[in-house]
This record gives sequence, C-alpha cells and structure tokens, in this order.
Amino acid sequence: MKVLRCTLFLLFICCNSLLAQEEPLNPTKFNVIPPSPNAASLGRYGETPVNLFNGLPNIEIPLSQIAVGSEFNMPVNLSYHAAGNRVDEIASYVGLGWALNAGGAITRTVHGSPDEYGYLGQGHGKLIPADRPWQMDASNFQRFRSSALGIIDTQPDEFSYNFGGYSGKFVVDTNGVVQLMPYKNIRVKWDWATGSSFTVTTENGTKYIFKATDITWVTSNCGDSYDSYTSAWYLTTIILPVSKRTINFEYISGSVSINSTSETESRNACYGGNCGGIQGCPGITPVLTSCVTTRSYTQQQIKKIEYPGGRISFNYAFPRTDEGTGQYALSDITVSSNVGGVYTDVNKYKLNYVTPDRLKLQSVSTVDMNDNVISAYKLYYEQTPLPAINAKSKDHWGYYNNASNTTLIPADKDLGLPGGNRAPNSQYTKAGILEKIEYPTGGSTTFEFENHTYSYYGGGGAVEDPIYQPISVGKAVATSPKDRGPKSDTIKLNFSKELHVGVSAIVRSCCGNIATAVAVNMATGERRYITSTTKDLYFSAGQHLIILDAEHSEETIYDELAYVSITYGVFVGYTYIGTASGLRIRKITTYDGINHVNDIIKTYTYNFGSDTLSSGYLCNRPKYNYSYVAMKPVKNSDGTNTPNYPCPLTIRTSAPNNEIESGQGSVVYREVLESIGSNKQNGSIRYIYKLDNNASGLNIYPFGPTPNVNITNGMLERQLTFDNTGKRVAETINEYDTFEKGNVRGWKTGYSEKGFNFTGPALEKFATNTYDYKSAGVLLKKTTQKQYLGTGELTNVTEYTYDNLQHIQPTRIHKVTSKMNDLWIYNKYPTDYTIPSGALSAGLQALKFMQDSNMHNAMIEQYTQQVAGGATTTLSAAQVQYKILPVANNQSAVMTSAYKLSTPEPLTNFVPAYILNNDLKRDNNYEQVLNFNLYDNNGNIQEQSKTNDINEVYIWGYNDLYPVAKIIGSTYQTAISYVDPAVIRNPQSDVQLRAELDKIRTGLKGTNALVSTYTYKPAVGVTSETDPSGKIVYYEYDNVGRLLLIKDQNGKILKQYSYQYQQPVNQ
Repeated sequence: MKVLRCTLFLLFICCNSLLAQEEPLNPTKFNVIPPSPNAASLGRYGETPVNLFNGLPNIEIPLSQIAVGSEFNMPVNLSYHAAGNRVDEIASYVGLGWALNAGGAITRTVHGSPDEYGYLGQGHGKLIPADRPWQMDASNFQRFRSSALGIIDTQPDEFSYNFGGYSGKFVVDTNGVVQLMPYKNIRVKWDWATGSSFTVTTENGTKYIFKATDITWVTSNCGDSYDSYTSAWYLTTIILPVSKRTINFEYISGSVSINSTSETESRNACYGGNCGGIQGCPGITPVLTSCVTTRSYTQQQIKKIEYPGGRISFNYAFPRTDEGTGQYALSDITVSSNVGGVYTDVNKYKLNYVTPDRLKLQSVSTVDMNDNVISAYKLYYEQTPLPAINAKSKDHWGYYNNASNTTLIPADKDLGLPGGNRAPNSQYTKAGILEKIEYPTGGSTTFEFENHTYSYYGGGGAVEDPIYQPISVGKAVATSPKDRGPKSDTIKLNFSKELHVGVSAIVRSCCGNIATAVAVNMATGERRYITSTTKDLYFSAGQHLIILDAEHSEETIYDELAYVSITYGVFVGYTYIGTASGLRIRKITTYDGINHVNDIIKTYTYNFGSDTLSSGYLCNRPKYNYSYVAMKPVKNSDGTNTPNYPCPLTIRTSAPNNEIESGQGSVVYREVLESIGSNKQNGSIRYIYKLDNNASGLNIYPFGPTPNVNITNGMLERQLTFDNTGKRVAETINEYDTFEKGNVRGWKTGYSEKGFNFTGPALEKFATNTYDYKSAGVLLKKTTQKQYLGTGELTNVTEYTYDNLQHIQPTRIHKVTSKMNDLWIYNKYPTDYTIPSGALSAGLQALKFMQDSNMHNAMIEQYTQQVAGGATTTLSAAQVQYKILPVANNQSAVMTSAYKLSTPEPLTNFVPAYILNNDLKRDNNYEQVLNFNLYDNNGNIQEQSKTNDINEVYIWGYNDLYPVAKIIGSTYQTAISYVDPAVIRNPQSDVQLRAELDKIRTGLKGTNALVSTYTYKPAVGVTSETDPSGKIVYYEYDNVGRLLLIKDQNGKILKQYSYQYQQPVNQ
C-alpha cells in the first residue's frame, strides 16, 4: 500500500498533555450558584494561536456547547486546516478545509488486512519472527512467502481518535490490548471480535462509546480489491462520571465514491545500455500500467445531539454542485432547550457557501428563528481555482503545481529518467486557501502563508541538492521530391556521467526512401536507432553522436524527415535549502475594526538565528523507485529450461512508496522567531523545540510505516524573549524524561527475487522491514525561568518527579527560587495507594472504585515541605475523603469531607496518609474543615457545611440541572418538605416556580435561615434572582439568547444592552 503519511513522525507534539501541572489541593465548598448574566460577546476574536512547530494557525469559529451543569462541557465549533488544499481533496459537508467538531470519531488506516480478519483475529501478528536479523531459510520460507503474498497479515492497523479535547493514535497488540501513542491516562477497549464498537474512559471516569460506523469498499481494475471493512467509528454516547447521565449522538448515513488513478512503470534496470545479452528480459521500452481504484464508503453525518437540558440539531439542505447530485452541505444548526420533554429553540446558526470548483464556506451567521441575520463571520479565500480532482497537476504531496503533466511518475534527475513535474510551486500551493476572517464587529484577521522550507530531512540527511540548468538540443534533416538530398547532420554530446535524456523524435520515410536517426557511442561504437516512438535514451559518460540522414532516392510523392530533440540538465551548483509543499503561516494581522493604527501584526521566520539555513526538517524525501529481480527461464541446448537467469527490473510509481508526511505536516521546525509589530517594535520571541534526526529505516523496499521516532520531538525546549532593541529580557528552559508502556511490532515483506515459471526457496527471495509502535510518553522534568534585569538575573527552578506511571502526574514538585527557597510539594492520587483485600472502610472502597473507574486525576492528598539548614518541616497539607454514591442505577465517587493541618507552626513530624487495618489513616494534626453531607442521585450537592458552622442547602430544579434555591441555616430535609418536587423538577413558568419556592421562605420564617431563589431560561441563562429579603432582579433576553435588560421588582430598568454589528455596505 502506498501511503502519504509519515505516521507518528511527530504526533506527540499536539498531544503533550503529559506535561507537569501544578494544581493545588485546596478543598472548598461547592459554589453551585451561577453568576449574574453578562452581555453577550460580540463575536470578535482575539489572537489566533499558532502551532509554531509546524507553522499552522489554529483557526476556529465557535458555535455552541454541550453543557451539563458543572460536570461536563464540550464545545461545538468549526475548525480550519490551513496546510493547503490538495488536488484530489473533496470538500467536507462544511466546506473545503473546514471540519465540524460536534462529537468525535475513531478512524483507521488499514495495513494489509483489517486487524480483526488477520493480525489480531487470526493471530497472524504472533507469526512475526522473534529474532533479528530475520533470515529466510527452509524452516520459515512459507512464512516469508505468505507474508509477501498477503496470505497472512503481519502489519497492525493504525487508529486515530479525536473527541472531547482528546486526540492521538493507537494500535492494538496481538492480545487485543490497545497501545496509545502517545500514552495517556485514558482506557480504550475495542470489541474487535465483531469490530462493532469502542469504549474510551478518560482520566476523570467519563465514558465515550463509539458505535456508528463508516464502511469502506475498495475495488481496482488491477486486482487490489478488498472486502468491506469498518474504516471509522463515530461517537454515539457519553456517560458522565458522577451523575451517569448520558449524551446521545444520532447520525444520518450517506454514500460517497472516489476514483483515483495510480501508475507503475517497469523497465529493464540496465536501461538499455549493456544488458549482457539477457534473454527474455524486457527491452529498453518501459512497460506502463495504469490502475483505477474506486473507494466507496458510507459516510456518517451528525444529525442530532441530545443531552440533559437540551438538543442540537443539524440540517443538510444546501445542494452541492461539486460532488454530483443528491449531496447536501450543512445549512443550519439549531440549539434547543429541554424542560420536561418540551423542546424550545433558543439559538440558530446558518452556513452559506459558494461552489466555484469546490464547496467553500462563505459565512457563518447567527440568525433568529425567522432566519433574519443578526451577526456573521465572513470568510475570504485566495482566488486561484483548483483543477479537477483527477488532474495530474500536483506536486509530491498532492498540492496543485500547475504543471502540464501527462504522467504522475516523476522525472528522475539523478538517473535522467523522464516523467512528470512533481515539484512544488509556491504560487499555486496557496490555491483556495483562507486569507481573511471578518468578524461581526467589522474587525478581521488576515493570514499570509508561504511554502515550507527545509535544510534537513528524515534519516539525518542535510540538503545539498544539485541544481541543473535545462538544456534542449534539436536538429532535423528533410528531403522531398523537390529536394532529394542526401542530407546529413549530427548532434554532438559529451556527458560527465551516465544519464537518461528525454527524447522527442520524428523519423518517417516511405517506399524505399531513407530517413534514419542513430545514436552512436564514440568509445564503443555501439549504434542505437531512434524512432518516432522513442521517448528517452540512456547515455553512458563520454562522447556520443546522434547522426541524422535523409535521402529521397525513389520516385514517390512523399517526403522524408529525421528530427531529434533531446532535453537534459547541466549541473550548475548546489542549493542547501529545499522547498516542500504544504503551507506555513508567515504573517497574521489582526484589525480591531476601528483603526489600522491599532493593528496587531505578528511575523514568523523559520531559521536558525542569524543563520540563513532553514530550521525545517522534512519528514522523508519521497521514494518512487525500487528494484526487483525476475528469474527468467532460459532454454538450454538440450531443450530443457534453466530457471535461474536473473532479469533486473526497476519499478517506478506515481505515488511515494514511503511515508512523506506526518500528522504535523510535511515539515516541522527546530526554531521559529515570532516578531511582534511590523518592525519588532513590540519585541520578539524565539521558540526552540526538541527535534532529533529520525532515521526511519523504512525508506527502502518494501517500505512500510514509520513509527519509530524520538517522542520528545516537538516539545518546547527553550523560549527566549527580546525587547524592541533585540536585548534578551527573559528565558525559559525545559528538560524532559520519557517512559514506555508497551510495544507492538509490525513486519512487512516483499519479493526481491521471484521466478516466472518456477517457485521455491531457490527462486524466491524476500526483502523485509520491521518496525515497532511504542506506546510511550513525555514528562516535563525541569523548568528553569530566568529574568534578565540590568546586569543581574532572577532564576526560578522547578523540578518534577513521577513516582507512579499509572497516573503519570507529578508526585513531587521541587521549587528553588533566586531567594534560595527550597520547597517540596507532594501529591497523592488514587493509584498511589495499594488497596488490601478483605472488608474495606468506606474511604478505601471509594479509592478502589476510583482506581477501577480510571479516575486518575482526583488528588487525595497534598502537602508542602520546606528544607532549610538541613531540617525538613511541613508548611501545609490538605486531604480529601471520598465515598461511594449510588446514582442512576450505578455508582460514583464523591467527596464526603476535607481536612487541613490545624497547627499554626510548621511540623517536623508530619505523616502522610497511609493504609492501616483496611482503612485510610491521616496525620493526627489534620482537622476536618468541610462536610459534604448530602447529594442527590445525580451527584448534585444538596447539603454542605464548614466544620462547626451552619449548613448550606441547595435545591435543584429543571430535571435537576439548575440550582433553584440556596438556603443558609437549615437542612435539606426541612427545606424540601415545603415544596412539591414535581413542580421544582418541571416548572411550567417562572411565575409558578417563584411561587413554589416562596413556600420555603414562608416555612422558614421566624428562623435565622437565609433563602435565595432562582429561575432560568434553560440553555440561555438566569431569568430572575430573589435575595433573602425578597427583592427580585429580572433578566430579559432577545430572540437569539442575548441579555437585553436587567430590571428590578418594580419593572425599573437597571441596565440595558444594545448590540451594534457592522452592517453590509448596501444597508
């Protein structure tokens, strides 16, 4: 299988969630009351973040969110991939380059056969030889042969996931265990026996279930067809960690077919120079095979997301003209609230497109329920049209290069072989790229892109490429009845090395007349005739002649012509910077819509400081050629065959055989300078990333994936900040550690020699490549921060230690400042405790539940110690106790109490929490500070208090999604006894709910209890607040959910909001 990706080359840089985080354990009471509403954002973006390691800006348009109280929040947005548009790229249903992020998916790249049919399902992965080097002999010949023929599947598939802020890759080992790349604190289980679903549990216990599938069929006129297989799994259900509520995703299914053409050329490896009299081998004329592959697949499109309290609906009604009839793009999105099963539309977004050559998103508007536009994001693109999807005008990476190619097999300058022009063309790589986003306020962000450059490439190579000046030489001789000749001419050639040259020839004569063109090797006298069908010629180093002759000696009405033109390159020097395709950001200009004097301009330079060399590293240079030996039978004098005569062949392909692109793009960068201001008037920042040379070892036949890389690549190593004079003012230095969790091996085998009519160990030889997918991760070990002040500097050092790779979070944090403070912070998480067998205390039962539920990120204890004068003292400590809570026919773990050190002076004898007698014990100096007394069956807090303090009580309404009452100085059982829970759970109006909640105020009259109550417009905001004195503040919204008025209980307007957006020119 020919592949474009340089798999996992530097995937880890986008997934570096393993970096140390300093989060204090500071247990406080739940703050569940929402803040008062604020004016809606006008939709003006701030700065556009950039991933400088690959030069791509992170461009997003926010739409909505899936929110379930404080337990869960997932944004719904549109994101744009700014690497450029490939010729064969079909626009998604939200436009070329854009993706709708509304759920998630797991996708698969199949290597060999689908895993469930081969590598895993049939146990073929266990047939991979265990020892290296792997030599074929009689004992394992059949294993090599079966792998080369595809009878056994010895290559694991690669899976990619993207959901809920998580992304990465994984493979599945021969035991069915998922190995994550990079490793994360998430648990993935695949029902591989049926291939029907995935279940992913994140580090806080949230479960994501993927069941909706895309099915793919591949057919080819060259025989490389596949049965149907599952190529993607889509998110169908989210189960929340505490309440166990569910979020459900529903899809509609369509179908798409894509045709692609690949070319393969087989030619005699001796190129027609001196083939040594090989009998039966192909001649100098290459054999060209063209294959058309059709990939058909079902395509899932999100239709509806239903979650507690709301629904988001997606409508497809914009007819597409770029993808045949019957296809529709996403036209609008409607957000609805849900109270008691009644849905009310609260927000709507409309998407508009243009379809010049591909579907392009033109605007994203907020509209009212009558489709009147309230505000809009407008999008502008580079205007160069893209060619047809099956056009051959594309570079090595598939981007448009405007070349007039008749073949996609590229020319080989080193061998002098003719072919297509697959070089990048920086003008056309930008075809159709997004150039500007205009915001509802009239402000805008403008993007300027340029092609990638590089001075190094995979395998540790440095660019030193010869530059060839194209030379064309042509002559012709012609005769006719009026000009009989004879005529003759010559083309003199002198080559410093062997090479192929392109040939254009016309040699015609008739009826006994003469027209010839002959290439003569002046050293050997070898003569080769050139005909009108000759397209290329091989020349050895030295002097050559092309002799042209024509003579009209016979009486005919026809003329004669011998014409030859040859094209080749003459070496003129070297270049040390290569150009790769795909785009990187060069400049971003942010305009506030008021005055361009205020423009924020950022320019990006990709080099090594003052060095002119590019700081780019190319993943791999494309490999289109490989060698193969066919064993031809030769007739002996006695009539028998000798089946071992070697016929060397060179195979050239139209697609790279190796992986030339990573998940980060074709090029990544060691250093990038960000200049702020048009002339650095606001300073600059130089970013230096970890990036080691990567010798993939799989750039030779039979090629294969490239998973073996240094996983620290892409981690920020240094950040240098300069003022507007170029003086360094600050510096950050990071150091990293790595760890490995698992390893999955792949083995790719291909024929290096094969008999035509005879088989067996003597006539079948193999080339093999092995590779390992490593489930590994990166840990931030040390950060040094320096500030340069005049002649001195301030330095702060933070070191991180990870004692438990079950949760890969820092367990010890060591801080040393310029004032020589020496602080140690210790963190304990659920898996830091070894749970004994037998009857357990309630606290240990909760810890075990958290371990089993993959709840890794809940901190159990944290304490801070200081080392001074050789003595260690404990300055502070906090510890949280959990319990198991029955919820929704399930269980969850919730906090039941919190503790802090009570001594006013540092301790010298502090003891961290430990397990004794099947219970979790804590230091005697701890004092309980918080009590979490009562929860509802959705995990909402109902009653809490500080130790020896009065209770805080919360009553939840609207299907237990929103707190509708806060009572200070009572108990939950007392407060709830005054109201009808059915009304609270499903109020018919704000008036009804306020009246019901007033019963609490009346019932507690005469006590010291303080009662505050709230009403809501679900999915929009608070509609009223009633304070303990009974005063009411009202909040009113417009028909798209924006806050308009704040009124007091007498109807007096306290505050009014007006939203002014830029109007079209004609308004």
